[in-house]
Amino acid sequence: MEYKIRPHRYPIVMTIIFVLFLNVVSDYYGGSSSLYLSVLLVAVVFAFVRFRLNINDENLVYEILIFNKSIVKQRIFPEEINELKFTRVGWAKKSAKIKVNKGINVRLAVLEPPKAYDHLLEFAEKHDITIVKTKDYLILESMK
Repeated sequence: MEYKIRPHRYPIVMTIIFVLFLNVVSDYYGGSSSLYLSVLLVAVVFAFVRFRLNINDENLVYEILIFNKSIVKQRIFPEEINELKFTRVGWAKKSAKIKVNKGINVRLAVLEPPKAYDHLLEFAEKHDITIVKTKDYLILESMK
């Protein structure tokens, strides 16, 4: 099953940084157009970064995409996972962190649709992976 990870804060933060940076640059350099265009290009690229998680029966596939082209593809097998930690992010959003033996841990915040966390939990139970749920996450589960 394929799920999308939607980090809503990235476009907003990038826009704020972009505006602040242009104000500083225009004060010092008088509005250099080549510098402006290069910063605009970086902002556009960051705006098109997407994340995707595929939960299969035998593994998890985490992808980072730019313009729908995969730049990072991490295939995680159950025997590589130390634990799956479920936490709360913000006021009422769920998050999960896949802690792996070797390599970079994968943080899954704002998975769409929210039933993805249930599917991830089923995957962990099926493969006997250690599951950790924080108190805040348990409160979110009880609110369902």
